[in-house]
Amino acid sequence: MPQTCPACGYESVPDGKDCPLCGVAAEEVTLGVSEMPTVGLPPRDEAGDPRFKPGDLFLDRWRLEAVCGRGGMGTVYRVTELASGRVMALKVLSREAADEPDGIDRFRREVEILSRLKHAAVPAIYGFGVVGDRPYFLEELLEGGDLKSSIRSRGAFPAPEAAALVATMADALEAAHRLGVIHRDVKPQNILLAKDGSARLVDFGVARSVARDMKTITKTDVVLGTPEYMSPEQLDSHRVDARSDVYSLGIVLFELLTGQLPFTGDTPLGLAIKHKTEPPPLPRSLKADVPAWLERVVLKCLEKDKVKRYATAGELAADLRRKRTTVAVRQRRLPNGDQLVEDDADVSGASLVLSAAREKTGWTPGMALVFEGRHHRLEEVLPAVAEGERWTYRFVPWPEEAVLRLVVDYEADAAERAARPPALGERLKGWFGKGPKAS
Repeated sequence: MPQTCPACGYESVPDGKDCPLCGVAAEEVTLGVSEMPTVGLPPRDEAGDPRFKPGDLFLDRWRLEAVCGRGGMGTVYRVTELASGRVMALKVLSREAADEPDGIDRFRREVEILSRLKHAAVPAIYGFGVVGDRPYFLEELLEGGDLKSSIRSRGAFPAPEAAALVATMADALEAAHRLGVIHRDVKPQNILLAKDGSARLVDFGVARSVARDMKTITKTDVVLGTPEYMSPEQLDSHRVDARSDVYSLGIVLFELLTGQLPFTGDTPLGLAIKHKTEPPPLPRSLKADVPAWLERVVLKCLEKDKVKRYATAGELAADLRRKRTTVAVRQRRLPNGDQLVEDDADVSGASLVLSAAREKTGWTPGMALVFEGRHHRLEEVLPAVAEGERWTYRFVPWPEEAVLRLVVDYEADAAERAARPPALGERLKGWFGKGPKAS
């Protein structure tokens, strides 16, 4: 009978053989729920699901206390282990999910991944098995609700709290990625909170090995995930890797910082088009107190081209925890000689700071500049006051509700200025070695 590889999720490993996809040894492949014991079920409801109720004993070892929640994959119960008094969560696959083409495989996959993934930000798993024809597993109980509910009730999180929480989730993803597992459904609903404020990443049921092509996820070629949080390549059904999870976690960080999603739409197709073609709003256009450095972290996570994102979740976690000071100013030279000024500690509200060797004639406060696909409003011009100094242009996020009037496209403006003949002042400076700086 074919086995499912616990490392990569490949579902057709010959019995007693090593996984042909990732090479996991045969003895590891067979440690799956196919070896779990089978026991009888209690009476069933109209949908065919077990009619568990508070006070029932499960396998004579756990007492059911309450229903914690019902989801697409099954029902979660709060149970108490009779021998130890320890409280935990019991998850039983629903009939509806069991009847799906790969419902049982997804449930089994989650058990196998959790059994191998030992990390403080992933729920501990205590046991698993099959009751009747229905798989179940027991895991750590988290009673603080999910992150999505917390965002709805609290609104945007303070920047330090948001950064710390996302760094912890990035740690959990890094641990999964090192095992070759891509989560593929990172979202606030899959981040559960404990009473002590700590968080856990859950629902590895749609996870897959980085080696597997997106088209092989289900027997019906259905792309699994949540469109609001899916990366452009995942929406395109392309092969995904760790950087796809980084994108999804960037959406979570955006939502934590602003209380809003960067992209919304009435249909999955509409959302997909936005993820693939539209730049996300600047977080500080929605929440002015988001630090500039943290906005840059978000935007790096949400790059359309995965090559431009953080290469690993661990790299993202390290950047979120990096100490920043008021002197941590970096300058990136642009092709036309201008410099992009990045101040890690800047909380002034500037979304873009450009410096130029000469005055940008025609650039006046209030104008809109399109830079790297985003609109900024020119707030302040700081002229050069001495020989060798540069002109500085400070921009703020363009208000989402404001009407665009005078709009300057940075690349087109740079090309047009490069094509202009030198102004008289520049020609005099070339002839005599001095002259006015401004053009």
